[in-house]
Amino acid sequence: MSRLAGPGGRDLRRKRRVAVDLPASIGGRRSGEARVVDLSLVGSLLRCETALDLGEVVDLTIELPGGPLRVKARVAERSLDGASLPGAARALAGLEFLGLPAADEPRLRSFLDAESRRSAGEGKAPS
Repeated sequence: MSRLAGPGGRDLRRKRRVAVDLPASIGGRRSGEARVVDLSLVGSLLRCETALDLGEVVDLTIELPGGPLRVKARVAERSLDGASLPGAARALAGLEFLGLPAADEPRLRSFLDAESRRSAGEGKAPS
């Protein structure tokens, strides 16, 4: 079973992921600034200065329009960012949300829907 498997063996990575570029911050044993490069209802992919440990639990704050989204998350995947400039190595961390506050789920869902529509519209040729 995948490390990101949910109840009934569903693969949580199959949830719709949206490419974004949002500022974020990490709190916990290692705190710092980060960028969210993709986002879903169940997790996110971060680009950050410091490599996080697998299984590490962090406090993640994502700057969404309308105010920050705060959630606890577990590091499910990690790697070095091959797109980094030489001498400025950065890390990528795949985070699994541990509990999205119920009040924030509709706001995040609405944001993801709007971003999906916006990016789908960018790929279409003008009529």
